[in-house]
Amino acid sequence: MNGKNGSNGGGEGLLERLAPIVKRKRKVLIITHDNPDPDGLASAYALKYLLYAKWRVGSLIAYGGLIGRAENAALIKHLKIEARHISGVNVRDFSVVALVDTQPGTGNNPLSRAVEPEIVIDHHVPIYSRTLRAKFHDIRTDYGSTSSILTEYLMESGIENPDRKVATALFYGIKSDTSDLGREAGPKDMAAHLFLHPHVLFRVLSKISHPRVSVDYVRAFAKALNNALIEDDVIVSDMGFIDNPASLGEMADFLLRVEGVRWVLCLGGFRGSIYFSLRTTRRHANVGLAVRKMVQDIGYGGGHDTTAGGKAGNDTEEIERYKMIADLLITRFLREIKKRDFKGERLLGRETSA
Repeated sequence: MNGKNGSNGGGEGLLERLAPIVKRKRKVLIITHDNPDPDGLASAYALKYLLYAKWRVGSLIAYGGLIGRAENAALIKHLKIEARHISGVNVRDFSVVALVDTQPGTGNNPLSRAVEPEIVIDHHVPIYSRTLRAKFHDIRTDYGSTSSILTEYLMESGIENPDRKVATALFYGIKSDTSDLGREAGPKDMAAHLFLHPHVLFRVLSKISHPRVSVDYVRAFAKALNNALIEDDVIVSDMGFIDNPASLGEMADFLLRVEGVRWVLCLGGFRGSIYFSLRTTRRHANVGLAVRKMVQDIGYGGGHDTTAGGKAGNDTEEIERYKMIADLLITRFLREIKKRDFKGERLLGRETSA
């Protein structure tokens, strides 16, 4: 253990502790969270690279949900990351299972309850009991990204010139999860950022950071704005049924930029559940804890001091069921931030509602 961390692999000799689990194994399955973001994709990509570079062990990256956000698709395209949807993967074909940027029991990854992963690497709270049963678990809740953790693995590995595509992915993973080192980033994230900088493919990074967007993205953006209600320093946007739950975090990040706003909740229905993202400008607000209270008995959630998310409910395709769960989440959110009498007015005004 080390500070806020739940780790049996941190510090000196980390890779020596990992080696016996993976050496001479047939193949490793690396699973990241559903609807993976740049941090999850980059961390999985880096672990795959490290396993082969260090021990000549092959691996496959798998995920659940969708890869829908434009920068995530650009990350995969331009860095040639091979990732497969879990529906086309037989877990029994692999001798080792690793979870990256997620944990068993969170409800946000496709790992079956019947499968216990041998490796878990993450930076989110809480630390789950099943995580602690893994042979190798490295959970560093004081890090701003899992990409920073994987960068330290590369630093310890002795690989002086890491693959530039991997370095670019990790660099963007850190950049994305810490909002350019301005959100929940600590000294370790900054050190990882500096280590990677000389190896980054900056022309490729620009294409990832500023990707072309689809018409559906623009429509989702408009929907988030049209449905946003604001009162004092709070915005709530219930987007109804959506095509991609990954868009919620992006919309919440944008709405948090509205002058004077300190809290944003975006939520929407997708494939029978309600997904949501919560953001705040208040440092040390521990919105991860707030989210866990919001989903008590109805779902799963977690996060950090200023960013968090989760999903709740089942069979929410019916509008009445959707409205009941959405209203409950909003009520619990407002209770947590002590805004019980929130009424809200349209952010854009009635003239733009059409």
